Amino acid sequence: MAPSPSPASLAGLLLCVLFSAAAAAAAARFAPADNHLLACGAAAPAVLPDGRRFVPDSGCASTRLRSPAPTLSSAAPSSAPRPSPLHAAARVFSCRASYDLAVRRRGHHILRLHFYPFDPALAASRFHVGAGGLLLLHNFTASSPVVKEFILPVDTDVLVLTFVPESGSTAFVNAIELVSAPEELVDDIGTLVTPGGASQIDGLSSQVFETLYRINVAGRKVTPFNDTLWRTWINDADFLVKTDMSSSNNMAWSFSGRIAYPKDTRLMSREVAPDNVYNSARSVKSGSNLTWAFPVPAGSRYLVRMHFCDIVSKVLYELYFNIYVNGHLAVEDFDLSSATGFLAYPYYIDFIVDVEDEGMLKLAIAGSKKSQPHEASAILNALEIMRINKTSGGMDGDFPVALDTEYVMSKGIGEFARSLLCGFIFAGLFVGLVMLVLRLRTELRNSSTAWPWQPMDSGEGKLARAYQLVPSKTDY
Repeated sequence: MAPSPSPASLAGLLLCVLFSAAAAAAAARFAPADNHLLACGAAAPAVLPDGRRFVPDSGCASTRLRSPAPTLSSAAPSSAPRPSPLHAAARVFSCRASYDLAVRRRGHHILRLHFYPFDPALAASRFHVGAGGLLLLHNFTASSPVVKEFILPVDTDVLVLTFVPESGSTAFVNAIELVSAPEELVDDIGTLVTPGGASQIDGLSSQVFETLYRINVAGRKVTPFNDTLWRTWINDADFLVKTDMSSSNNMAWSFSGRIAYPKDTRLMSREVAPDNVYNSARSVKSGSNLTWAFPVPAGSRYLVRMHFCDIVSKVLYELYFNIYVNGHLAVEDFDLSSATGFLAYPYYIDFIVDVEDEGMLKLAIAGSKKSQPHEASAILNALEIMRINKTSGGMDGDFPVALDTEYVMSKGIGEFARSLLCGFIFAGLFVGLVMLVLRLRTELRNSSTAWPWQPMDSGEGKLARAYQLVPSKTDY
């Protein structure tokens, strides 16, 4: 009979397994090509609980801060509460200032701006923020801590982030994140929902999105530590329209199994949404419905991404339900099994909707009569709401706010100077090469006339071969 393993060997085996799992998780974690993490106004790096390290904005090699007037580095009072290490300092601008952020890979990027007004003067600041010539925030005031997140296409090698204070005011920022987004995060096609029905539209990949809500339905808050793109997802309880949650028609689900992702494709991955948001859900039975309501700025267009993952069914083809966006039928008798082909398999739909004067965006799921009467019929795991830019000039429209004119001018002069210098160097090298060729030809011509032709006494052909090599190089 084989001896039983000792406790020490079991502990060692467990450590090896845990280390391997941690290494595999680290290897699978998304590694963005661009990953600017700036602690603005800080004197030392700030390390977050999720392990990310934000470096001071004054000494970063891939970032340049430009301002015609000195910028101020403001530190939070030692007695002030600091929810995050990023809130210990801020960069304050008295006039227009810009960050030039180097871009290694063009494409969609996630931009997060952290504002924590630890001083009354900062809370009273009013300013504008633009990126790449597009006005992101207009007449913005951060009277309370907030993180503004945008997803934007970047087609230049430098993204210029500009802060413009209102007259007589200042601008400030505590931290900046600019991270490359995975290709699968932004789709080009969505479903436009109007009172007249739903239709497919394209061109979404060229738009700029401001994230307003990320909701984990029936689940706990998901922090950046548990999201490969460092996002935050909050619980949906505060947004549920009053309903009897104790009713047997409405259920909250928690799943401890494995979420499956499609192989050999990047259409769906953990970067689109983490496992934690698919491990929970709310469901309703046939004939019942659930509604969520979200306050949003009126007069804007929104992208609503609804996430689905069947963690409630025992077999396929049990879920059939309707989806409503702002009271309008967006999808009728949606068959999640036909869309995925598997259970516990993530899927999402992008809806586009215009919100007019009411300033409230309502989303609902309703069980279909096609479902079994006593089984879950409709399900929702998570959702995201993003505001779409109104014009090519800004999220709120076009306003006469100068953003990056100085950068364009300095960039043009710099590039012209570099081009001129390179031209002079190239011309000098070319002239030197021509003179060298002419000199070689002259020397060869003189040597050929002064040297008598001796075909039988050429040192076994060495002189002839040496003589033939020179013209073969200079004839071109």
